[in-house]
Amino acid sequence: MLGRILIYIAFMTALFATIAYYLSYRGRKHLIEKARLSYHISAITVILASAFLLYLILTHQFQYTYVWSYSSTDLSTPLLISTFYAGQEGSFMLWTFYTAILGLFLMSYARRNGYEPEVMSIYSLVKVFLLLILIVKSPFEYVWETWPGQVHEGFIPPEGRGLNPLLQNFWMVIHPPIIFIGFASMAIPYSHAITALLRREYLTWVKPAMPWTIFAALTLGAGLAIGGFWAYETLGWGGFWGWDPVENSSLVPWLIAVGTIHTMYVQRRTGAFTRWNLGMSILAFVLVLYSTFLTRSGVLGDTSVHSFVDPGMWVYSLLISLMVIFTGIGFGLLFARRKEIPKVKVESDLLSREYNLFLASVILVIIAGFVIVGTSSPIITKIL
Repeated sequence: MLGRILIYIAFMTALFATIAYYLSYRGRKHLIEKARLSYHISAITVILASAFLLYLILTHQFQYTYVWSYSSTDLSTPLLISTFYAGQEGSFMLWTFYTAILGLFLMSYARRNGYEPEVMSIYSLVKVFLLLILIVKSPFEYVWETWPGQVHEGFIPPEGRGLNPLLQNFWMVIHPPIIFIGFASMAIPYSHAITALLRREYLTWVKPAMPWTIFAALTLGAGLAIGGFWAYETLGWGGFWGWDPVENSSLVPWLIAVGTIHTMYVQRRTGAFTRWNLGMSILAFVLVLYSTFLTRSGVLGDTSVHSFVDPGMWVYSLLISLMVIFTGIGFGLLFARRKEIPKVKVESDLLSREYNLFLASVILVIIAGFVIVGTSSPIITKIL
C-alpha cells in the first residue's frame, strides 16, 4: 500500500509541475516556485518508492508478486539487488528513478541558462507518462491481487521463483542501470530542442543541449559495450555482433546521438545545420521510446532473448501513446517552424572539417536506418 501511495503522490505532483511550468512559460511567472516545489516532491517520492521496493526485495517480502517473481533467498546480495530491474515493473521504476534524479540537476542547469519553464515542462511530461505506466503496471501488487480466487488474501509464499539463470551474472548488476541512465538522459536534448522551437531561439539552444547529448551518448555507449562483453559470456547470445532486435534498438538512438554531436559542434562554431540538429535531437529520444516499445510490448517475444512478455493492453496502449505524443510534439513543431529556421551554407569541400563532420553524421544516420528496418522486420512481417 505504501509503495502505491508514493507512486500516486509522485504522479500527481509531476503532473502539477508539468502544468505549472507550462503556464509559467505562457506568462504566469508566479507559478514557477510552485512548479519547482512540486517537482521536488515528485522526485523525493519516486526515490522513496524505489527505496521501498529495494527494501521489499532485500527482506524477501514474497507476498508482493514482483518480489516473488524475480527473487529468492539463495541469491547473493548484488544479484538480489539486480532483481529490482529484472522485470517490466522494476525496469520502469529504475527509468523513472533516474529521470527524477536527472531532473533535479536539469532544473538548476536550465534555470542558469534561462530555459527552465520550457525545458522542465517537457521533461516533467516524460516523468508523468512513466509514472502512469507504474500506476497501471505496479511493482507493489500483492500475489492475491494478481491471482484472485487462486491465492487467499494474506498468503505469503515461503520462497520466490528466483532470477532467470541467464541473468545471474556480474554484468546484470552493471549493464541495465547504465543503459537506463542513457535512456533517461536522452530526454534532455529532446527537451532543449522543443524549447528552441517554442521560443524560436534556433542558434543558442545547442550550447546548453550539447553537454547533455554527450553525456547521453557516453552512458548509453558504455551500457552497450558492457552488454557486448556480457553477450560473449552467455551461451546462445551470439556475442557482440549477434543479431538481437532489442540490443539493436538500444544501438540506434546511440548512433543518432553520436551523429548529433558531430553536427552540434559545427552549429556552435558556424550556426549551420540547425534544422538537422533539432530533428536529430528529437529523433534520438523518439527512438528510445521505440526501443522501449519493442522491448516491453511483447511484440518481439519470439525473436529476442531480451524481450519481455506481453504487459497487457493498458501498458501496450500507453507505450504507443508515449511514442505518438512525443513524436507529434517534436516533429509537429519542427514542421510548423521549418521556414523560420535560418540556413547557413557550409562549404561542400571534401577537405572542409564542417563538411566531413556532417558527412559522418549522415553516414551514422544511414547505418541507424538499416538497423532499425532490420530490427522492425518481425513487426513488419506480422503486419503483412
